[in-house]
Amino acid sequence: MRWILLLLCFAWQAAASGPVRELGLFTKYNDSATWFDATVNVSSLTNGVGAFLKTTVDTAAARAQKEGKSPQSIAAMRGRWLEWATLIALRERKLVPAYWQAEFVAVPKNYNDATLWSKEHGPVIISCKTSLRERYKQADLEAVALRQHFPTARFFIVTIDADKRHVASVRKKIAAKELLALHAVYDETNADELFALLKTLTLLEAPAEVLRTGKLVR
Repeated sequence: MRWILLLLCFAWQAAASGPVRELGLFTKYNDSATWFDATVNVSSLTNGVGAFLKTTVDTAAARAQKEGKSPQSIAAMRGRWLEWATLIALRERKLVPAYWQAEFVAVPKNYNDATLWSKEHGPVIISCKTSLRERYKQADLEAVALRQHFPTARFFIVTIDADKRHVASVRKKIAAKELLALHAVYDETNADELFALLKTLTLLEAPAEVLRTGKLVR
């Protein structure tokens, strides 16, 4: 009984000081955020960004399953966990300021998972997709809308899709210019390449008149 209480205490302390709570990456600190903060291991970033993203999402999903959540509910939460894990990785790698769910004045009601503002390109958008399916098309359409106002912007997808044939197919579509605005898709095998690219940029806060909403991550 004592060890159970100790484990519960440890989990509560982890959640109380977890990165999601610390950064305010939530509208309501509910089960989804609690499970994430109780399971995320920021120190595992030493194994690489891609491994960190996949392990973080999978571990939180396993906890939610153990708590009795339905597969449909877990699938929805996995997307949010990938967004949080990406933003935490950006902060830990000092690729900030960044924005969560940024909405641009020029494209209202289009909320971007992770946004950076660079001196070189203006907006750098990272769309987080646990599964690509048809969602890469949505990401491309959203990128097209934003590129009309920011022609030099950069648009990337980060995914942990287990179907690597699908990932390869989307990469071929980008290379063949079948997609209109996306620049690249990164998964857990090469996410470090994206972060290395971001390291070459000069990151700044977005101009005050550009964003309507968005949670700033420093």
